[in-house]
Parts: sequence; C-alpha cells; structure tokens
Amino acid sequence: MRKLIICIFMVLGGYLFSFAQHPSLLFTQEEVNEMRAGKGTVPAFDKSLSEVLAAADAAVNSPVSVPVPVDGGGGVVHEQHKSNYYAMFHCGVAYQLTGDKKYAAYVGDMLEAYAKLYPTLGFHPLLLSPVPGRLFWQTLNESVWLVHTAVAYDCIYNTLSPKQRATIEKNLFVPMADFIMDGMGDNHANNKTFNKMHNHATWATAAVGMIGFAMNREDYVKKALYGSDGTGKRGGFIRQMDYLFSPDGYFTEGAYYQRYAIWPFVIFAQCIENKLPDLKIFNYRDSILSKALSTLIQLSYEGEFFHINDALLKGLSAQELVYAVDILYNVNPSDKSLLSVANKYQHTYLPTIGGFKVARDIARGEAAPIIYRSSVFRDGRKGDEGGIAVIRSTDSNLNSALTLKATSHGLSHGHFDKLTMAYYDNGNEILTDYGASRFLNIEAKYKGHYTRENQSFAKQTIAHNTLVVDETSHFAGDIKVSSRYHSDIIYHDFNGGHFQVMVAKDTNAYPGIEMKRTLAYVTTPFLQFPLILDVLQANADKEHQYDYPIWYNGHFVSLNFPYAKATNELKTLGTKDGYQHLWLEAWGQNKSRNTSSFTFVNKDRFYTISIATTAQTEMKMLRLGANDPDFNLRNETAFLIREKARKNHTFATSIETHGEYDVVMETSSNLTSSCEEVKVVMDTASYTVVKATYKGGHSVMLCLSNTDADKEKGHRLTVEGTMYAWNGRCGVFMK
Repeated sequence: MRKLIICIFMVLGGYLFSFAQHPSLLFTQEEVNEMRAGKGTVPAFDKSLSEVLAAADAAVNSPVSVPVPVDGGGGVVHEQHKSNYYAMFHCGVAYQLTGDKKYAAYVGDMLEAYAKLYPTLGFHPLLLSPVPGRLFWQTLNESVWLVHTAVAYDCIYNTLSPKQRATIEKNLFVPMADFIMDGMGDNHANNKTFNKMHNHATWATAAVGMIGFAMNREDYVKKALYGSDGTGKRGGFIRQMDYLFSPDGYFTEGAYYQRYAIWPFVIFAQCIENKLPDLKIFNYRDSILSKALSTLIQLSYEGEFFHINDALLKGLSAQELVYAVDILYNVNPSDKSLLSVANKYQHTYLPTIGGFKVARDIARGEAAPIIYRSSVFRDGRKGDEGGIAVIRSTDSNLNSALTLKATSHGLSHGHFDKLTMAYYDNGNEILTDYGASRFLNIEAKYKGHYTRENQSFAKQTIAHNTLVVDETSHFAGDIKVSSRYHSDIIYHDFNGGHFQVMVAKDTNAYPGIEMKRTLAYVTTPFLQFPLILDVLQANADKEHQYDYPIWYNGHFVSLNFPYAKATNELKTLGTKDGYQHLWLEAWGQNKSRNTSSFTFVNKDRFYTISIATTAQTEMKMLRLGANDPDFNLRNETAFLIREKARKNHTFATSIETHGEYDVVMETSSNLTSSCEEVKVVMDTASYTVVKATYKGGHSVMLCLSNTDADKEKGHRLTVEGTMYAWNGRCGVFMK
C-alpha cells in the first residue's frame, strides 16, 4: 500500500490526470464513440440502451421535483430523491449516446433545483440513524445519490456555463461532499464513517472521489483515496481495499453486503482507471476486486447469495452485480464464466464499453459455464480470521451445497452464530439461516429499517443451526466482545473421492467451552443421494444445558418417537436471547431407542434428520412468531435437540436426502428413511468415531482425530473389533 500511496502523490502532485476531459468517469469519449459505432451490431446491448433512453425520456417528460425531506426508506419523498438520481444518471448517459441536449438540460435544471434546496437543509427530520443525512434519513443514501449524480454531472459538464457550474458546485456538490466527509454542526459522526472500514465508508469515499474528479478537485480525490487526514493510515479507498477483503476476496460482512459494497468499489475503481491509469487500480493487491467478484459468485446457490449475517433475498441478478460483471469483464475478458453470469441471471447490460463487450461476446458464443467448487474462503485482511467453507456436489446433476461458517463477527451486520451450517439441495434452501429481519424500503414496516426483531431474534444464536449453551447467545450477545474473536476452519479435504469434509473450531463463544464441528458429505453406493454426517462437539469445564436447533424449510412428515402437541394453547420456549420469539408446538423423548428421527418434505423431495439420543434427551418442535406484535418475523420452523446437565457432549447426526413426491401423478416413493441407527461408538480426547447404520446391513463410519489436523499424518484405530487406517483428520469407511 505504501508504494501505491507514493505513486498517488506523484501522479496527483504532477497533475498528470486529465481533469479537464469529460466524460471520463464511467466511460471516456473514445468509449462513447465505440458504443455509438457498434449500434445495431449487438441486439442485446441495443435493448439495454433502449431501456436507458426510455427511462431518460420518461424523466424529461416529467416535471423536476426536489421536495423537502420528510420520510424514510420507501416513503414518497425518499423515493422521489432516489428516482431523481437514477433519472439524472440515465439522462446523462442518454446525452452522451445521442448528443440530444434535452437530456443534458434536464440534468442541469435538476442540479440547479438541488443547489437551491440543499443549503436550506439541516439534518433529516427522521432521526433513525446516528449518522443522519440531509436529503435522506442516513448519510449512506446521500453517498449513493452523489455517486450516480457525479456520473451525470461528468456527462453533461461541457454543456453548462461556467456560472452554472460554479453555482451547482458551491451550493450543492461542495457542501454535500464536505458533509459526507465531516458531518455538520456538532455531529461529526460522518467523519468517523468516512474513515471506517465498512461498506458505508466505501460509498462515501467513492462519492467524494467521483465528484472530486468531476469538479477537478484534487483535494477531494486525495481524501477519497487515502482518508480525510491524508496519510492512508486511518481511512480511504485504498485502505478499504486492504482491510475489507481477505486475500481470497471474502468481504467480512458476508455475501449480502459484499454484493452492496462491490458496487462502489468497481465504479470508483473504473473512474480511477480512467483518470489515473498509471495506478493500475484493478491490479492492486493481486487483483483483489476480481477475486471479490469470483468469491461472491461462489457464495451463491441457484443465483441467490447464501444467507450470511444480515442477509435479505438478493443474488447475481442484482444491479450491483451487473456493474461488477460488466466492469470487471472489461478488465479481464479471459474470464468467460462472467458471460454466463450475465446471460443466465442478469439479461441487462451497463451502458459502458464493458457492458457492450459482455453482450457482444455472449452473442459470439464465448460464454463458459460457471464452475461451482468446494472451497474455503478465508476471512480477515491477512486471511487469518477464520473463514467460510463450502462443499459442493461433484455430480453436476445433484446441485447440492453445504456451508460451514467460522468467520469473524462481521462488523455491525454480523450474527452470533459460530460454526453454523446451512444445506441447499434440489434448487432450494433446506436447512436454513434466517438472515435479517428487515423490509427494505417498505416505510410501513419500521420505516424500511431493520426491525427490533432483527436484534432480538435474527442475530441471536438460537436463530441458527449451531450450538446454544444455557439458552444464552454466543458472547452473551455482546458485539464488542464478539468482534475481538473469530472461529477457525481447522481442516478440510475436498479431494477424498467418495467424501468431502470440513472441520471448524471455536474456543471463545462461551467461557470454558470448546466447540468443534465436522461436516462430511458422503456419496455411498447404497443411498439414493449423498449423505451428510454432522458431528457437533462441546467440551466444557462444568455442566451445561446444550440446545441444538435445526431450522428446516419444509412440511412436517413424521417423528419416530411419541410426542405431545400443543393444540389449544402455546407457550414460549424461553424469555430472552431469541427464545422469547419461539412457540413450543410439540415435545417428546425417545425412551425406546437410541436414535431419534424427524422427516420433512420440501417440494418433491424428503429429508430425514437422525440423531444419536438417550432416554433423557428432549426433542422440541418450534415455530417462530411469539412476542412479535407487528408480524415482523417469518413463520419458520425448527427441530431442537436438548441435552441437560452435560459437561461434554457430541451431537452426532445423519442428514439423509431421499425419495420423491410426484404432485402430478399424486404418488410418493422412498419416503421413509434408510437410517436405522446413529451411534457415537468412541469419544475420547484423541478420537471420536460415529457410526450410522442403514437398511440392508450398510453403514458409514466417520473416524475423527481430535488433536491432529495434519493431512499427511496416519492414524490407526480399532473400533468394534475392526482396524481402521486413514491419513488426515477424518476417515470415512463404508460397508
């Protein structure tokens, strides 16, 4: 980073970037000429340009409206200002593509209207955020507004008179950029945000840097690149590229916010590339932005991102990904899999040279398939703060994914969910992660903000498929404590032929308790689909109550033990840490056998969870929705296994996919599980062995070394009179 900062000083100090050239942010004049010349040669790109022109025409045929701010996300005024920046963006691009000055005039008129409004504004009246904006309820939206508007201003810059530009810059852009960097009055929270390692700061630095380029303000560009103090040691875009991504391109807040953050990263990087090409920003840190896009694609299933941390339903079709794919394909056109992302999920293209090339090369038949691989994505700027592991089926016909999360907390959007897992199969999320409780931009639902239940339930450990001790969330739900620690992926083997395995460990979520989790994805010759063996271990210095919730997406079919069902009165499972939101619908114990099974159906496929239990183990069927007066929580269900007064305990589980339900023919097949028993046959300080037995005399033995993760280390163990030998932490043996 130090070399890059020195280079920036040299470039800026020598005035080597072409301040006076417009357009030069999202595209250059040469690229505009190339897009114009290509008109009619790539129908898909022509269609996208027609959509831009249609949006621009709709804007110029409507009156300019810049109302005084009054509401939050989804409110009429909020949406008007949001619509305005899109309108200016579309009209700016339309002017460059057509040369029709009506588009430029519209942008100029709107900017002059904002230049009259903005100086009259104090803080937004809706005080939902500690960093309130002026046009919007939070400064983040102000930054997004300025990113889009900077492109529009760059596009129509030469059509404005010097007097118009001076008025717009003095009354609108300069005070807005200063506000984003430093706040206003006694509230300087924006300065902290501007220099923060967070996606809001990326939007802020992109906004200030882009308007700095557009206004020929070298000082703004410097602050955007390396922080408001000019050192690069406290903040700035370059530091964000260093700190927010791991060496694998994983963004510490998770895939959903990586989607949002990659937008300002790639659009500002494109501006830097055009203005300061000698910096080679897209090559920085071993092409970290291209890695970030690749990782983001890998953290998706059927085009939708894994629900990590504060996640909503978003995927590869999102506009942020359109920007990322088109801009980064232009940087690296050898990655032909990006064409498949665009063709399968996006169907629209940026009005840039990158968008043109993506559409053109798809039309030429150059798209390569997206290859989803089993991978570990490290967390932390140095890759030493845990990570997330993903197992994918090696058979493309199976379409399965299994995730194990052992990351750092994930900043303000993180959840208390160490070692949580999720399972995706047959095009659906089967064992689920709740994600966030938020109705984005629906003003009637808490002004579009995160609901209270996001904190009281969605972030809590009980909302995830992981261990809860004494009905208390990890780190007692304290983000200040959680942010100091991370879990670790301590072993993985994705080259085992008939099995893949990943192991994670945490020693900080609960004082005096070590948690380990092993997930093995096993292909057998005797089961219809691959099997998941889940071994969740807790070792403590004293006795505790252990709860293992399994959140499932489907409809209850059966349990293999007697249970009582609440039919006319429901009670909550607990009083705090998310338990207060859970209705206890049914409960039971299995006193006749040592394996308890639960079967549910999702669309046309059945799933059975079989777990080693005792007569004292308590099983509970739960439904979300208690203490939720505003109906903010989804109606979701969980199967919970509870062990009381245990010091050390191993939850050993078989997750079996089986059968088919044909809704057309109204028939079902193989709807009962093949699993007869799951048993922990050895559990010592050195080794744990789990045996799952299936119909026909078949079995799968999972042997785990609890102390040695060396992949080359050999192990020999006699279990039930048979010698088992393997290398590495895990061995899988079938009969």
